[in-house]
Amino acid sequence: MTFLFILLVVVTGLLTALALVPALKEKSWKRFFVGIFLSFFGILLPLVFFVLSAVLTPEAKPLCHNGPLDCFHTGKLALTPFVLWASAALYAVEIYRVQQPTRAWIVQGLILGAIISTACTVFGVITHWPDAVSLLCLSVPLYTSIWYIARAFRAIRNQPPDAVNLTVALSSSLPFWTLSVFWSYKTYLSLPDQVSDCFVVTAASRGHRKIVGPFCDVIHGGRQRLANQQLTTLWAFEALWRNAAPRSHAAFRRGYNVIGPILARRITSRWVADAFYIALKPAEFFARCILCVGLVRHRPRHFQILESQ
Repeated sequence: MTFLFILLVVVTGLLTALALVPALKEKSWKRFFVGIFLSFFGILLPLVFFVLSAVLTPEAKPLCHNGPLDCFHTGKLALTPFVLWASAALYAVEIYRVQQPTRAWIVQGLILGAIISTACTVFGVITHWPDAVSLLCLSVPLYTSIWYIARAFRAIRNQPPDAVNLTVALSSSLPFWTLSVFWSYKTYLSLPDQVSDCFVVTAASRGHRKIVGPFCDVIHGGRQRLANQQLTTLWAFEALWRNAAPRSHAAFRRGYNVIGPILARRITSRWVADAFYIALKPAEFFARCILCVGLVRHRPRHFQILESQ
């Protein structure tokens, strides 16, 4: 709760500061509220998505279906200086409304912003297609790229930039693009060769045994595992789902392989694990009902499915 309060204060302070400057300049409350809206959607939200999307880097090599390309979520952070440059240029034109929006640094920043945001959008579509949830998140870089492209074209049309200065500005970003590719490759090499077991349900089973138990030995993934009833139930449900509807299961698994490890890392104590275990009880109950309906006549097959995963 304290962290959320601090985060809210920081965000409110940033938006107020960004909007207050043009409002004082024009002595207009309207400009203040418009500035808050534009600052949030044009500056703060794209920057937050650009930085925090690094957590979408897969946890292991088997989850990198496109090889090192999937690690560009982390590698693109090498472009941060140019992202900040582009944000400053968009702020100057869209929010502060400078008197000379065709200054060289502004036009170059808008062009760089259009290039980087478009590249991030295309990268997201390639690596997350056809995951509907991930594609929905791409709406932020998509509208950001459209915004930058529109502003860049308007600036170029009003005042064509000097070819030499523009070439120098764009060329200066090439080493950073190279660094981002190298960073992505190094990140891929540092990933484990096998998918980590530290997902939400597994992590939740690490609570107090009086709450999350009892445990039993099962065969899962070709090896013997100690698991509680919640874990074995959800394993069996996933096996049934995979056999009955492989496409929807694959879409779910792609999203869970990204979100699951992130949530699991937050389970740092037995009490937190207990809380997650209790929170997952409705999902366990739903899975148990589906298993009873689908496997009541084939109980031996249920255990065969469970042991083969």
